[in-house]
Amino acid sequence: MTRILVLAMILTVLAGASGAQTTDLLKQALDSAGLTRADLGFQPKGYWNRYPVDIPYKVKSFDDLFAEPLRLYDYAVSFGEAVRRYCALARLDSLDDNLYNLVYSLGVERKVSGLRSFGANLSGAPSGEKPLLAAVENLYTAAGERTQYVTFNKKADWPDLKKELDQKIGAIPPEAAVALAALIENIREACWWRETAFRNVPDKIKNDVFYIRDLAETQGDGMVYYPQIDDAAKTMDFESLCYAGLKAAAASERAAKALTPHIKNIPAGLTLDIPTPYGRIIINGTEPDTTDGDDCLLIVDFGGNDVYGGPAGATSRPDRGVSVLIDLGGNDTYTCHDRQAPSFGTGILGVGVLYDAAGDDIYEGKIFSQGAGFLGIGVLFDKAGNDRYKAETSSQGAAYFGIGMAIDGDGDDSYYLYGDGQGMGGIGGGIGVLADYAGSDRYTAEPSAEIVNRGDYHSEFKVNANNAQGVGFGRRGDGSDGHSWAGGVGAIVDVSGDDIYTSGNWSLGCGYWFGTGICYDGAGNDEYQSVYFTQASGAHFCNGILLDEAGDDKHILTETAGAALGFGWDYTNALFIDRGGNDIYEAKIISYGLAQIRSMAFFFEMGGDDSYIYTKGQQGFGAATFREDYAVPNPVAPYNYYSKSAGVFIDAAGNDSYKIKDGDSVIVSDKFRNDAIWFTPEKADLAYGHNNFGVGLDASDGTIPELNIFDTGKK
Repeated sequence: MTRILVLAMILTVLAGASGAQTTDLLKQALDSAGLTRADLGFQPKGYWNRYPVDIPYKVKSFDDLFAEPLRLYDYAVSFGEAVRRYCALARLDSLDDNLYNLVYSLGVERKVSGLRSFGANLSGAPSGEKPLLAAVENLYTAAGERTQYVTFNKKADWPDLKKELDQKIGAIPPEAAVALAALIENIREACWWRETAFRNVPDKIKNDVFYIRDLAETQGDGMVYYPQIDDAAKTMDFESLCYAGLKAAAASERAAKALTPHIKNIPAGLTLDIPTPYGRIIINGTEPDTTDGDDCLLIVDFGGNDVYGGPAGATSRPDRGVSVLIDLGGNDTYTCHDRQAPSFGTGILGVGVLYDAAGDDIYEGKIFSQGAGFLGIGVLFDKAGNDRYKAETSSQGAAYFGIGMAIDGDGDDSYYLYGDGQGMGGIGGGIGVLADYAGSDRYTAEPSAEIVNRGDYHSEFKVNANNAQGVGFGRRGDGSDGHSWAGGVGAIVDVSGDDIYTSGNWSLGCGYWFGTGICYDGAGNDEYQSVYFTQASGAHFCNGILLDEAGDDKHILTETAGAALGFGWDYTNALFIDRGGNDIYEAKIISYGLAQIRSMAFFFEMGGDDSYIYTKGQQGFGAATFREDYAVPNPVAPYNYYSKSAGVFIDAAGNDSYKIKDGDSVIVSDKFRNDAIWFTPEKADLAYGHNNFGVGLDASDGTIPELNIFDTGKK
């Protein structure tokens, strides 16, 4: 037998073996219901009477994801891969472009199209013997002010600010002074671009907008309309603001890298407070310091267990457009008790960046804290340490009409807030991201209305509406004043570790009113505990995805325990994906790939011995609820008749357990079982058809090709 013939036989055997493993399970499920992939998603038309077609501030990805829901997988993976790539510990230690790439990949490119990731075009230090003094003087020149005055043909004896500055700066070693000078030069450029961004926005509008603090409470169902926000959003230049944000972020990491080798040469008790027209510059040594961040352009601390208060690392007033805080070491405490003060990586009408290089840190804020943006860009980056984050609302990766991100590198971290955060893309196409690279982390959005009252009627007002942990939330004005604003993209991204997610309602990959919610977990044995409208869910024209790449996970719903695990209500694309592991699922009602009111709801479990618990008589496991106007069009608003809906449940491989609760007893389902296919409505039911199909499939092997494109490199 020739070698060629042997090789041909081997390839034939391998092809046959691989063919047995590559059955397209989604095609099989769709074929059985008379559907194709082309039937999935929504492409609304202008003649769909009563459908809210023209909603402003939609992010650029929304319409295409709405039309192609399976691409939510690709979109979610791109968030995870950006964090995996640019938060890798070896890369953080060796390169200084990581924060730039994170801000770009997770935020800027989701919001605008003109910028591409070629770099922030950073400047070096001014030339000459005293570059740091020159950099500070350049701030005065840029503001049209002087550090010295001339009269009667000679320099005035006083005031002589240049002399005072020179005396203060002289305490800094030359090498560190060069790095600080470059940092200040780039922050000055960021200030120019921020001012350019708001050149057409009147001061009164900026002043009015800056002090709005109740967006978390007033926007979901359009309770309060702020025309000033519309005016600012329609006249600002967001590309210029993004450029300012990229410059500030890139300059912060570069400076941290450049300054770290010189920590040993910094006087331990160094304390400088330098006034500038753009805010104070504070430089501290390695001893423990207490710093009030009010009116600060820049804070640099070289080490020590420090305490920061007030609006540190945040825009503190309407005329202070950029603020940067860099802490190079120590177990630090960042505390802001003022509900009116933005803090710790928050940009309102500007750019706020906080970069913490090391230490076990504590972050405590109120509203607009720990990576928040409102018509601005806010970034909190903590490189390493076991950190604790606590806030109330609009924090920990939250954005309204802007970009807000909280990014943590390594360590076992805990996050707690009331709501509207932990990856919340809010009104105006906000891009909000909470990303954690490594460690066993705990994420809590307070579920109990007894602790903080955000009670939701879907759970008898006992459980909070959190709007947290990967949610895109818009302003639904159709029931109030008609000013509807699209939600944005909210993402919670955890790359590795055994994590626990706890929340109430509206959480964990959930969308609402033209928003997209993403929950991405890359690896680890994770536990998801939540209640309603959660874990790949949504309502009213939106997208929601939960993607867990690996691990033995628990998905537990409590209290009313439903509207989850691939659930769509009223033109929602809901995509739940668990790619492997022996997983446990518990729900009570309307879950597991259930489409209601013309939605597309998918539940894909791609491997492992999985356990399901559900309630007798409840639709789920691949179901689509029928409505009369699917069959008989409403002549006033016939769009439900034009549309399609599908609920699809697929479990691939493994010995799975489907248990049904009937009162106090638990029985094994005879409909949902291994190696079976089922339909809801049943094919014999009069409700079957009408472009409304529910199908469930449990298969011993097979795949869904869309979930493998990044594994094989083939699209």
